[in-house]
Amino acid sequence: MTVDAKEAPARISKPGAYFGIPLPFWVVVFLAGGLVVGVLFPENHVANAVYTSGTYFPKAVVTFATFIVFAILSGATAKLVLFHRREAGRLFGLILLAYVVLGFASLFYVTIWIPILTDLPLNAPGAARMGPGQWLRQVGHSFSTLFSDQPLIQVLISAVVIGYLAAIVPGLRSVARGLIMGGQSTLWLFKKLLWYYPVMIGCLAIGIPLKFGLKGMMAYGHTTLWVGLVTVSWSVILAGIVKLTTKRSWKQIASYFASVWPMGFGTGGSYETLAMNVVSAETDLGLSRDIAEVSIVFGTVMNKSCATMSVMLVTISVSRLLNFPISLVEIVTLIPPVLILGLESPGIPGGAAFFMSPIVTVLLHVRDIDVFVATFVTMYSGLIPMFATAGNTTNDGLVGALLNDGFASYLRLAETDSPFRPPTSPSPIRQGGPHALRKLAGWVLMALGTCMLVAPQAVMGLNQLKWMHNYAFRGEVMLGVLVLSASLYLLNADGALDDVNKIRPESTARL
Repeated sequence: MTVDAKEAPARISKPGAYFGIPLPFWVVVFLAGGLVVGVLFPENHVANAVYTSGTYFPKAVVTFATFIVFAILSGATAKLVLFHRREAGRLFGLILLAYVVLGFASLFYVTIWIPILTDLPLNAPGAARMGPGQWLRQVGHSFSTLFSDQPLIQVLISAVVIGYLAAIVPGLRSVARGLIMGGQSTLWLFKKLLWYYPVMIGCLAIGIPLKFGLKGMMAYGHTTLWVGLVTVSWSVILAGIVKLTTKRSWKQIASYFASVWPMGFGTGGSYETLAMNVVSAETDLGLSRDIAEVSIVFGTVMNKSCATMSVMLVTISVSRLLNFPISLVEIVTLIPPVLILGLESPGIPGGAAFFMSPIVTVLLHVRDIDVFVATFVTMYSGLIPMFATAGNTTNDGLVGALLNDGFASYLRLAETDSPFRPPTSPSPIRQGGPHALRKLAGWVLMALGTCMLVAPQAVMGLNQLKWMHNYAFRGEVMLGVLVLSASLYLLNADGALDDVNKIRPESTARL
């Protein structure tokens, strides 16, 4: 066992090196190639068809995002709690606190930049003022709907709860095994599909010049420059903090950025980069697998710091285009609600615009809401969500590095063994093996639970599956999580308890 633990890090292969050329190089090449094709052949039907083909995989990932998040996070939680039960609670608390602090700090950071970039005055004459009571009610409403209206927030919490319970309740150890195997299988599948990521990004890049043309709009160009400057400088500052406060080297940080930043920029959506981000955080940035899995998944769902900074800048541009009076005072009042909205905003291309713009219009007391929202959504597209996503995804790994190194002594993951021990007697289901009828019931429940997880999220993804959302009901995600867990209990994960213990040397050796 000791030999395996020492050799585990050596078995990690560099992901996505094709023909001897690293994946980041392929991403940049295909990205540049797609932009060139879009510029040279803006009216070509083949170019348009290639661009459309590139949208199917990201949309499929968005459609199944709830299932993917549940598989990865519940498995990571179960494994973490099995081997580090006491420290797991600390880790989850630190991750939640880290992303809330990151969101607030990013909004404070962009507020400092706004007067410099936009020449926004402190006060604007004629602007309607929202009273303190009305403003607090609006913020409270945003917070109250954080859980009820967001399937991904529901599955995020449910995955942690189910993973934790399955790990600490002896009778649910078969569920824990299934969750761990499901998470590992999901990451394995995405790792096998890494070859397609550069191709997909190249296809998506064709749509940028097709949509905006060579000239574009002056306001859009200015806003894109603002977003690029703010998000990139913000990431550079975080990278510097990580270098100064952790054991990460510049080479590791640069390698991680080279892998993940172009991918986030090319897709424009956090969910599409989730699996690749976990792999790169472990192999390039050198994080432990447990930290990488948990922090990246939490960040993918909750960290929209660069998106919220972009929303602030787009709000100014849209207000000026529509001759709506706005000042720094209004921008400051937007910080708390936008912070909350950032935690629940969907991580899809342009998702922040669709989700935040109606709330922003209410908070700013805009009269013509439809025009403002339509203009906002148009402005928040193309390069802007790409910059925001590139920043969000890489920031997830940097937060993981801070937790991995900066709080290692506090978490004590490396030194502490789990109180978990194999049960003295096998579970009733394992005696004689599950019957064929029980297996059939397990697979049927798994299919049903998957559909229940996907249905509330399907409206954001593939057009072919949006019909599922018509049959979604409130609380379906949480019920689907229970159904999936029941299916794993019936199937019993087809493995001995020792199969879980085999994971331990590989995980703890890198902590």
